Amino acid sequence: MLIRNLAGTYTACVPICFKDKFTNCSLVTRGLIPCAPWNPKLVFSIWLLELFRVACLRTPSLSIQGWMKTIAELHGTAFKPYSAQQFSIGYDAYCALLENADSRVMKALSRDELNWRRKNCCPGCMYKLEGEEELEFSMLVTMDGNDSLKRVLRREPKDFDNDGNLIPGQSKERFDPRAANVGKDYFIPREKVNLWSKDKLDDTPAAQPTPEAPAGAAAGCEERWKNLGDDSSKRMWGIYDETGIFLCLCRHVFVLLVEDMVRSGELSKYALAACAELLEDFDGGVGSGYDVGCGFAGTLFNSPLGAKALLKKFMFLVGAFHGHAHNRLCQLIYLATYVLGLGLEDLEGCEQFFSKSNAMAASVRYASVFHRRQILASYFKHFDTNETYANLSKFLVDNYWQALEILEGEPALYLGMKAAGIDDVAEFPRRLEAEFTFLKSLMADCEEDTLHMEYYQRLVNLADRRYVLMSVLLCFRCSCAFPLTKRKDSTASATVRRHAQENFDKAWIEVQETEVRMGVKERWLDTSPEWAEAAHLVSTKRYRLALLKLERLVVQRMFELTKMNLSQTGYKLRKHTAKALQVRSQAIRNALNSYNTAAKSIVPAGRQLSWSEVIEYAFLADFDLLRKPAELGEVRPWSTPAARLLLDKYFKIERAREEIQRCNIEIRRVITSIRDEKAFLTAKDNELQESDPGLAWCIRRYRFRRERYDLVHMERFQKLAKQAGSQFTGTLEPGVRLRQVIPEPSGMEGVVETGRQEDEIQAQALAREMEAVGASEDEEEDDDDVGGEEEDAKLAEELHTIFIVSEDDPVPLSP
Repeated sequence: MLIRNLAGTYTACVPICFKDKFTNCSLVTRGLIPCAPWNPKLVFSIWLLELFRVACLRTPSLSIQGWMKTIAELHGTAFKPYSAQQFSIGYDAYCALLENADSRVMKALSRDELNWRRKNCCPGCMYKLEGEEELEFSMLVTMDGNDSLKRVLRREPKDFDNDGNLIPGQSKERFDPRAANVGKDYFIPREKVNLWSKDKLDDTPAAQPTPEAPAGAAAGCEERWKNLGDDSSKRMWGIYDETGIFLCLCRHVFVLLVEDMVRSGELSKYALAACAELLEDFDGGVGSGYDVGCGFAGTLFNSPLGAKALLKKFMFLVGAFHGHAHNRLCQLIYLATYVLGLGLEDLEGCEQFFSKSNAMAASVRYASVFHRRQILASYFKHFDTNETYANLSKFLVDNYWQALEILEGEPALYLGMKAAGIDDVAEFPRRLEAEFTFLKSLMADCEEDTLHMEYYQRLVNLADRRYVLMSVLLCFRCSCAFPLTKRKDSTASATVRRHAQENFDKAWIEVQETEVRMGVKERWLDTSPEWAEAAHLVSTKRYRLALLKLERLVVQRMFELTKMNLSQTGYKLRKHTAKALQVRSQAIRNALNSYNTAAKSIVPAGRQLSWSEVIEYAFLADFDLLRKPAELGEVRPWSTPAARLLLDKYFKIERAREEIQRCNIEIRRVITSIRDEKAFLTAKDNELQESDPGLAWCIRRYRFRRERYDLVHMERFQKLAKQAGSQFTGTLEPGVRLRQVIPEPSGMEGVVETGRQEDEIQAQALAREMEAVGASEDEEEDDDDVGGEEEDAKLAEELHTIFIVSEDDPVPLSP
C-alpha cells in the first residue's frame, strides 16, 4: 500500500507485494521510481521526475537541492539534506529508463551506430540531394573552448612533504561505471583526445606545410590570444579536474562533438582531436571557424592530419566577432567577409551557445564525473531537439532576408564607385591583393637591416658613454684643483669615474663585436650615408613599437567596454571595470603622445593622431595602415576610410549572393528530410504494431518529437516564398536524397540509399531473409518474448547498479 504525498512523492506504509520478479520493476510499471534497491520506503512519481527534467533543461541553473526544498515547502515540512540524495538516486534511475528506451528505438531504426547522430543531426548540412549545386564549402562548422563548466576535483585533506611544503591531497574520486557510457554520442573519450597531445606527437612524422595556410599569416596574433601561446605558459587549475569543454557546432548550431578539457587550458590537442573526427566522418570541403584559426591552421597542416586535411580541403577561418582582434593580414586571409563561398555566416555559433550553457556552471561545479556528464549530455540533446531544430527554419529565413536586404544596397555601391572613379568591380579584388602585398612586406625586418640598426644603436651608445666619461673626467680634474674638497666627495667622484670608464669600455667592446660580425672595415661616422640610413630604420622601428603599444591599449579598452554591457556582470565587477577604463584612458593618452613624438621623428613624418580619432577605432586593422607611412602615397587608393568602406560593401554583397545560394539548397534539404523522415518512421511504426506494440509506441513518440516543429518550418518557408516573390530563387518542392551505388552480397547490383532510407531497405531485406528460411510468426513472437524477458532482466540489473553506486541508505521523507 502506498500513501501519496504532495508533489508526487510516495511513502510506503506496509510491505509491498507484487507478482513481478523484481519489486522495483513492479513499481516502475505503475509509474513510480524507487530510491532503494530492496524494500523501498520512498518512491517518486514519473510525473514529478519528468517535470524536474524538463524544468532543469529549460532552466539549467536549477539544482536538485533547490528542487527538494521546494517539495519540502509544498509538504509543509523542514528540508532534510538526505532527501536531495534520495531524489538524485530516483532521478538517475528514471534517466536510465529513458536512455534504455531511446537505445531500443535507435536499435530498431538501425541508428545505433556510434557516429550516426553526428553524421545525420543537421538536415541543412548533411541531407544532401541529387542534382543540387556544388558549394565552395560543403559544410561550415565552428569550434571553441569554454572554461565555465569546470568541476572541482575531490581530494583528501592537504598534506606536507618532508621539507614541510604544502602539497595537495590525493584524489578521492569514486569510480562510477556509468560515466563511460553517458553522453557517448557527444563526448570524445579522453583517451582519443590524449593521442593528439604534444608529447605523443613529437616523434610522429608531419605533413608538409600547405601554401594556402602560410605560417607567417598568424604573425602578431600570438601576443593577442593566449590559446596561441606556448603550452608551458598555460594556466593550470589545480583544484579542478575538468576545466571546461571544447565544443564543435555546425553553422546551424547543432552540437557535433564535445571534449572535456582536463586540468589544462585550451590546448591544441582538443582542436586536433576535433579535426580528426570531422575528417573521419565528413567529406571534403569543410570550413571551420576558430578564434585562433589563423595560427592553428599551421598547427593542423604540420601535424599527422595535414595530408588528410589537404586532400579533403579542410580550411580554418576566423569568426566575425573575434576578427577585430586580429591583424589586418590575418583578416585578409581568414576573416569571413573576404573568404569566397562563405556567405553571411559569422562562424560565432559557439559564443551564442556558451551564453546559454554557462547557466549550468552552478549545477556541475561540485557534481560527480557521472552527474556532470549526465547534465551536459541531457542539455545537448534537449538543445538540439527543442532549440536548434525548432529554430532551423527561422535561421534560414532570417539569413535569406538579411541577404536580400544587403543586395538592395547594390545601387549605392555603384554610385560610390562612380564618385571614387572606379569603373569596374574587378578593381576591388585587385585592391585587396595590393593591400595584402603591402602588409606582407611588414611581416619581419630584413636580417641585414637588423644588423645595421644594432650597429647604429651601439655607435650611438658609444658616443653617449664617451660624452659621459669626458664630463666625469672634467669634473674630477676640477675637484683636484681645489684641495679643500672633502675626502668623502673625492671618493664618490672616483667611483663615478670608474663606473663611467667601465661603461665606455663595455660599449667599445660591443661595437667591435658588431664590426667583426658585419665585416665593417671603416667605422661609420655621423656624416656617412650608412649612418643616415640606419638612423631612419631605427626611428621607424621606434615608431612601430609606439604604434603597437597604442594598439594594444585600445583593444583592451574595446574588450572592457564589451564587458560593461554583459547583462549578468555583477555590480562590483562593473565598478572595477569602469575604474580600470579611467586608468586605461590615461594610459592611452600617454601612449598616444609617445606615438605622435615617434611619428614626427621619421622621414617623411607619420600621420599625427588625435584622441577622438583613436577612441573611435572599431577594428585593429585601422592601425595596420599606419605601420609603414612612407609608402602610403603608393597605396592610397585603398588606404582611405571611404575606400575601405566601399571595399567592404562590395565583398558584403558578394557574400550575400553566396548566402542566398546556400539557403536555397539548405531549405530544400530540410523539406526533403521532413518528408522522408515522416515516411520512414511511420513505416517502422506500422511494421512493429503487431510484433512489439510497446516498441512501436516508443517509435511513435520519437516521431512526434521529431515532427513537433515540422509544420512551423513549412509555414515559415511558404511565407518566405510568398513575401519575397520573384526575389526567392529557390524551390519548396522536395528532392531525392543523394544515393550511392553499392553491390549487394548476393551479387545483384542495386542502388542503396544512404542515411535514413537505407535503414528501411535493410529492414525489408532482413524480413525477406527470415521469410526465405521459413521463420514463422509464432517463432518470431516467441523470440520477441524471450528478448523482452532478457531486456527486463538487464534493465533490472542496471537499476540495481544505480542503487549500489549511490551507496545511500533509504530514509523516508516525512509526510
